Amino acid sequence: MSQLALADIKRYCQALDFSADDDLLTDLWAVAEDFVQTYIRRDLDTEFPGAWPEPCCQAVKLLVAAWYREREAPVPEGVRDMLKPYRDLS
Repeated sequence: MSQLALADIKRYCQALDFSADDDLLTDLWAVAEDFVQTYIRRDLDTEFPGAWPEPCCQAVKLLVAAWYREREAPVPEGVRDMLKPYRDLS
């Protein structure tokens, strides 16, 4: 997993005052991290063991928040643009 913590995800999603959705947020977080690494075609945990690049972490938070607010939401506008510099096209 990335260097994010559930507290970071909850703060970004404005879900700090309760824990009823912790399992859902954890699941969405895992899917978002998988999306980011699949999209950029890189293993960020291996390449950046200390901490993922901030734009990649931000993309994870954006994805989780979008999917948390609207369960069938598409990938938010700008996420792919945010990840383009990290994409391996070789």
